Amino acid sequence: MEKNQTRVLSGKNAKLFGHKKEKEICQWLNETLTDTFIVDAKPKTKQDIINLTDNTAYSIKSTKGTHTQCHLTSSERWCDYFKIDGKLKKWFYCFFGIPGIDISDGSNRQHRLNKSQIDNSLNNLTLTWFNQNKISIFDVIVAEGMYNTPVQTLIWHQKKTDRKYIISIEDLRSMVYNGNWVLNSTTLHFYTEDDKKMFHLQMKGSGEKYTSSYHSLMFHIYKCF
Repeated sequence: MEKNQTRVLSGKNAKLFGHKKEKEICQWLNETLTDTFIVDAKPKTKQDIINLTDNTAYSIKSTKGTHTQCHLTSSERWCDYFKIDGKLKKWFYCFFGIPGIDISDGSNRQHRLNKSQIDNSLNNLTLTWFNQNKISIFDVIVAEGMYNTPVQTLIWHQKKTDRKYIISIEDLRSMVYNGNWVLNSTTLHFYTEDDKKMFHLQMKGSGEKYTSSYHSLMFHIYKCF
């Protein structure tokens, strides 16, 4: 019970820090550039800051290290969005688990299956899908989300140094074209053409166990620019 309360408090503190940082970066943009910027506080959006001058949007990624979360969604929502069914949908429920059900029959403490426990033909089918849809995946997890809230610019903020890097979404997208997803035992990783890690995908394995959120697809983005 204490652990769950600690996680909830930690999550609330992280959100408060995030909102505070958005306001600080918005102020920095207004002081640094000639355009006018405001914070966008709407839910379910990739847009953190709006440039009122040219009506473009910015996404902020603030991190202590080399990567940070960029998208979280359930297998059900993911499969519905991409119209995934049949064997491919089965893979997602095997690899990420099903809320409330132990599909591993007690063999896995996270109630899911790893790569070696899934038929290899199914793993290959999934990896092919990820690489055939890498641009669409990028658009969902970085560029516009699932609710059509496009951003044109990403601001990478290093918490320890307060250093900020600005990169266009198009430049990031260009790094995806010749890259590839790779399937590991319990995660997928995306590498650019020059072998830089750009994303990883894992099952969300923190918080209250075996709920919908616990089994969600959790994408992280790396500073690869």
